[in-house]
Amino acid sequence: MKKKTKFSEKEYQFLLTGLSEQITKVPKLRPDRNEWDIEGNWQECGDIHFVDSKYMADFAIWRDFGCKTVKLINYGRPAVRMSFFSKHKYWLKKPHDLTEEERDEHINDYLNGLLLSINQLQNKIDHLPPLAQAESRRKIYNAQQEIEAWQQVQQQSAKYELAVSTYQRGYAYLYISYKYQLPTGEYDNASEHLLHHIRDRVGNITQSKQNVIFVNMAEINRVHPQQNKEIENYLNRFSLKSTSGPKWLYARPRTELESQEAFGLLTPANDQAQLDLFDEP
Repeated sequence: MKKKTKFSEKEYQFLLTGLSEQITKVPKLRPDRNEWDIEGNWQECGDIHFVDSKYMADFAIWRDFGCKTVKLINYGRPAVRMSFFSKHKYWLKKPHDLTEEERDEHINDYLNGLLLSINQLQNKIDHLPPLAQAESRRKIYNAQQEIEAWQQVQQQSAKYELAVSTYQRGYAYLYISYKYQLPTGEYDNASEHLLHHIRDRVGNITQSKQNVIFVNMAEINRVHPQQNKEIENYLNRFSLKSTSGPKWLYARPRTELESQEAFGLLTPANDQAQLDLFDEP
């Protein structure tokens, strides 16, 4: 499929139906912590389907689909090693990031939400048993106190700094870091975030998400070096090392590289996997 950023509703549903059917019929693998080179917990996200890479070509038509509910995590890069980890995702806007209009908008949105909650509580309070009425009155009082506090911030904006963030929401994405084999026989590393089910406030799934991970079954049973050890070994081959702020500079005589070429090894100039080690995050 030629990559396309937008599909008609009919096209999208056609592709989604075909992909869902393919996932249903393809054999699934059961991860074995004792036999596979795998670590971490992959339970806290959407459904994960581990699929033998020999079936990967059957998914070729959907490789660039970009589906919102199904993700082919590593098409074309079957994993020989997998590690799952959570990453805290949030955004933060400090006072200098916000205009006056944005300050008012954020405060007004919150005030409107509080007023709506108060109205909803007041509308049903007379129909509640005594204990529930007392709890509702407590919530109404607390909301009114918050309204007064935020109205003061809004009215005396010059005396207050305002920041907005999702940090304390505590939302974390589950990621997979995986190793895969290049056509040259060398290994490279990549990572992807996994799709999560969408849930309502009480935890019920309102939209299901699926992830497909292709596994190199000829290699998954072997132990592979972790990426940080590979990087450490690579950088240790440089004779000159200096620090420059958060960065380090590395150098070694050109003759050393020429000697490597003589033995059939690639130089960093020709080896993208080595060059990638210097990419800034």
